[in-house]
Amino acid sequence: MKTKSFLANTVIALSLLAGSVPVLAGGGDVCDKDARQAASSSPGHGEKPLRRLIERLDLSPAQRERINTIVAGQRNTLLNKRQSLRDIHQQLYRAASHEDYDAAQVDQLLEQQSRLAAEMTAQRTDMVQKIYQQITPQQQATFQSMRHRHHRG
Repeated sequence: MKTKSFLANTVIALSLLAGSVPVLAGGGDVCDKDARQAASSSPGHGEKPLRRLIERLDLSPAQRERINTIVAGQRNTLLNKRQSLRDIHQQLYRAASHEDYDAAQVDQLLEQQSRLAAEMTAQRTDMVQKIYQQITPQQQATFQSMRHRHHRG
């Protein structure tokens, strides 16, 4: 049960971190076009929750650098997969809107969509675990507390 809770919480926390590399890097101003796009294209994945998380954790410069490296290493892959999911969604919409509905094509698209979503969840979970390993036990407790409150709504 503890592992299941940890995984659920890591996915939530990672969603706060995904796409906001420049915020982690230091200044707080997001000047990178892709970072702005990533933050604005995913509801609930904006900068403010991430900034609050970083401020509450009071990361050292070394921690920020290590976490920045972790997030940056995963960012492009996640953005590409997110775009692929959008493309599949559009294809599904078009398939449903045609008179010559092809159930086999829809099944294939749904399978691709499920596989991509699972890959993204696994990648985010892995990234959060790597980030979690970079923070102190006190920061981990704060991190868990913040994720628990976010999860409860």
